[in-house]
Amino acid sequence: MEDLELLNEIVSQNPWWTGGAPLKEKTTTRDIWNEVLEEIDGKEVTCFVGLRRVGKTILMKQAIQHLLENGIAPKRILYFSFDAMKKEETIIRRLLTLYSRNIIQEVPNELSSKVFIFLDEVQKIKEWGEEVKSIYDKGWDIKFFVSGSSSMNILKGSGESLVGRIKIHRIHPFSFREFLRQNDMEIEKMPLRDLKPPLQAEKIMLLFDRYMELGGFPETYSLTKEGVKNTLKTWIDLVFYRDIVNLFEVKRIDALEGLFYSFVKESGNIVNYAKLANSLNTKFETIKTYIEYLDNSFLIEKSQYYSGSRIKISEKNFKIYASDHAFFHLEDTEVGLIAETLVFNHCKKHIWDDVFYWKDAKGNEVDIVILRNKTLLPIEVKFKSKVDKKALKGLFSFMDKYNCKNGIVVTKNSLDSIESEGKEIRMIPIWLFLLANQS
Repeated sequence: MEDLELLNEIVSQNPWWTGGAPLKEKTTTRDIWNEVLEEIDGKEVTCFVGLRRVGKTILMKQAIQHLLENGIAPKRILYFSFDAMKKEETIIRRLLTLYSRNIIQEVPNELSSKVFIFLDEVQKIKEWGEEVKSIYDKGWDIKFFVSGSSSMNILKGSGESLVGRIKIHRIHPFSFREFLRQNDMEIEKMPLRDLKPPLQAEKIMLLFDRYMELGGFPETYSLTKEGVKNTLKTWIDLVFYRDIVNLFEVKRIDALEGLFYSFVKESGNIVNYAKLANSLNTKFETIKTYIEYLDNSFLIEKSQYYSGSRIKISEKNFKIYASDHAFFHLEDTEVGLIAETLVFNHCKKHIWDDVFYWKDAKGNEVDIVILRNKTLLPIEVKFKSKVDKKALKGLFSFMDKYNCKNGIVVTKNSLDSIESEGKEIRMIPIWLFLLANQS
């Protein structure tokens, strides 16, 4: 891209320079917003990573709106998206040069006041981290915000050059709490141990039914069921054909797609590599590699087997979940697996990072095991109106083996507790469980 063409593109992406607004409509405040505000004037690079359409760009535009509302001159804020661009090694330096010469007309080492630079979908730029680092280390009065859709490029690739200089935030699809906020309901935070139905429980349950049906992508909320399906398919194709193919060596794109749709249909099942390799007519090693590509692109979430032994953990296969329940529009999936996916993703993304599953030689199984501060909490998902104690054999087996005093059963609508031999199992409706936050 020639300099004049690039400069015209820069100007077109920054409408606030000529009186326009960063955001054209009302947006929902994300749970992470207060953390962003704390960093907005800091020196460290603020980084947002996550799947396409989870709201990384909106967060950047909200930060820009905040800066404008707090007196920052519009031309001190530069936004640029690399989403539709081809790789170019030194384009970030070129952006800064064109911006400093033509827009603010100041040299970067003699800035009259701070400049805020927002670089969206930066994983498209080869060695972007080295470029940002070289500018950062000069000590100029510049605050960088960057976003990306690949953990390989952001967390394990170019981002490594910024270790000690970057604060990385994983941006997820809407949580149920954020979905309620978009529907003008603000629910006070409740630790898992103190969950109790709020006064607005009836309305929350109605909204949960809609959230379970739609998923966590706000752009789909006004669409028809068919529109949601078509939109999600378009986004997934962009991830496959624009993101993954550009970042990784993919020889069998059909196998990659088949693998993803298999994980959606059987979300929450333990990976059977031999079965997948056979059904997709490919090699065991290819399946393992493509699972990493899907994971790095935030399309799936992995759950490890729990054991007190790290060796045993490494010997067991993963459970794999769809990264958001919206993807169930693309495949017919059992409602029980949909509910388990909702609960697992909430635990993984909004409560604790250390989330496992467990299964013994007799077939006793626990869907989800949380480990926090050396304390284990087993969780079973039973999306039923009534749960029989006999159905909790796996939960009791785990609690006996690891001497746990507490367990949880996430139900369709039961709120109750069972006490047996010094153990307590709480039954919590799924809509209430999804309001729990880290305690």
